[in-house]
Amino acid sequence: MSVKIKIPASEISSLKNGRLTVENEGRCFRCDSSPADHYESHHLKYRVGMKKNRIYSNKFEFSRSYWLKIAICESCYQSDFLLHPDLLDRDGSPLARVVQFHSTTSMLGGLLAALGFLLLTPFIPETGLLAPLKQIWQLPVVIGVIALLLSWLSQRKYHNRVLTEFEKNYPGIQSHARAGVITRVVKNEKDASEIILEIDMENESWAIEAAKAHNWSYETNPTESEKTTSQKV
Repeated sequence: MSVKIKIPASEISSLKNGRLTVENEGRCFRCDSSPADHYESHHLKYRVGMKKNRIYSNKFEFSRSYWLKIAICESCYQSDFLLHPDLLDRDGSPLARVVQFHSTTSMLGGLLAALGFLLLTPFIPETGLLAPLKQIWQLPVVIGVIALLLSWLSQRKYHNRVLTEFEKNYPGIQSHARAGVITRVVKNEKDASEIILEIDMENESWAIEAAKAHNWSYETNPTESEKTTSQKV
């Protein structure tokens, strides 16, 4: 069974630091291990009142970003680094700094390569102030490609290193799924009880305890594997 925690609009609208943290007595929400010193992060939007017939302008009367943080342990954090590095929580840990470094170098490398190819196009005139740059369009392309290559090699290096340590420290461990998150647009801002965030977790006991601790409502649902099993029976 999986549990879907339902969080009302009042919880999100009252956030002061733009962060909603879900914890349960220092235990990991995926595997119940302790301590749970890291977080699974989801970057979400709190949106109020969808405007009709808006294509390019703001589609909502009010929109604000916030983070959902759910407690996880070291092994699940390392698993996220191996499986979903782009989604890893940037909490200042060594692995988070590695991911940030690779993200930055890849972005800069891509921008440099794109700049070089832009100089090659007819958009940059053969004469004028940018003419000297047009003659050396290969330089930013080469530098950008080298940066991308080095970033990729560094990613493989750290991935293999963490994977070796992970298999040594946690032999036979099974990876656990990230939480499923659904957000909804607030229809009536005056209705503080309106459910605008749902968190689906496979750890039934952890989710129910966390929901009760925060006075949130919840519901239990069969997982996809349980649905398949019941259909076969």
